[in-house]
Amino acid sequence: MSFEIEYTPNAQSELEDVYLWIKARAPISAARWRENLIAKVESLVSDPDRHRLAPESRRFPVEIRQLLFRKHRSQFRILFTISGKCVVILSVRHHSRRPLEEGDLPL
Repeated sequence: MSFEIEYTPNAQSELEDVYLWIKARAPISAARWRENLIAKVESLVSDPDRHRLAPESRRFPVEIRQLLFRKHRSQFRILFTISGKCVVILSVRHHSRRPLEEGDLPL
């Protein structure tokens, strides 16, 4: 089964903020970072259930899963939910940011 990918406005804004932050420091790396992140998100079209639940999932009325992008200090958590045939990207956040809270998402 193939899924479609949809970004919430919040996730789009977070992705753009990180991209601009990287671009200000390493312009050449920024475009590559964004392309690689988007490719990683696109991998969710085939089997999004293979990714584990996010630690904060139990606080929400829907399952929130996480896809990890990169390693160590530069790791990002891509938080998403599955709604029918759609993978909804909820947040793109650095691993060191606080966990999601109920007020962070329009669920």
